[in-house]
Amino acid sequence: MQHSYIKFIDERKLHFSFWVCRRMSDKSQSNLPAAAIPRIFFLSCINKPATPLNPVVFNYSKAVMKLKLIFYCLIAGSVILINSCSKNDTPATPDPCIGVSYNVLSTKTEAIGTTNNGTITITEPRGDTITYKLNNGTYQNSWYFTNLAPGNYVVTIKNQKGCTDTAQITILNYGPKYAAVKQIVLGYCGPCHLNGAVNGTKNFDADASIITNWDRIKVRAVDNLPSRMPEAPNAALTMVDKQKITDWVNAGHRQSD
Repeated sequence: MQHSYIKFIDERKLHFSFWVCRRMSDKSQSNLPAAAIPRIFFLSCINKPATPLNPVVFNYSKAVMKLKLIFYCLIAGSVILINSCSKNDTPATPDPCIGVSYNVLSTKTEAIGTTNNGTITITEPRGDTITYKLNNGTYQNSWYFTNLAPGNYVVTIKNQKGCTDTAQITILNYGPKYAAVKQIVLGYCGPCHLNGAVNGTKNFDADASIITNWDRIKVRAVDNLPSRMPEAPNAALTMVDKQKITDWVNAGHRQSD
């Protein structure tokens, strides 16, 4: 077995000291028995194998060099172990925006005709520490946005901690005649046909419903057939309002008219 140990050391001289350290820390990481370490250390420090004509010569300087390597290995291993086991006791700064969300409520007016006159008003949230911006614009203290063209908008709300929430709002394009009829419907047809209410199978919350039922609106609100709408005791439409409906119908009863 002496020959195999000597061969091992001849091939692994540079790694010997690190192997000894590894054997000290974990015996399972070497194929050599722990009891062989002193013997191998001795054998690694001789000039060459002993023969009958060549007795063993122990090289003192080689032994000192290897002891220094082992010492350095142990010191380096301790430093690595300490560094690997160190921890940062400073707690992470909590995110102030976790759980922050707003129930954004808004009202709007559509853009009428070819003029960019749509508006958006944020009704909630409001406060001295909250700012608002539209799309990629700058933040402002006012919750009111004017001179808007038809299109899709993103309103961002930010509080004093920098937490944000958004709402998506669409500004539609109304023709001037349809815009007038829409105001009449909102003013005269509630609560029977607005805010989710359905009477006579009709609800006028959506623009499409008003446009689809243009003939029904004219017959009941303008011609009063078979009876007038709104029903008594609600006030009847004025002649001016009836004419607005008639003008819209004659123009093509479209949203763009």
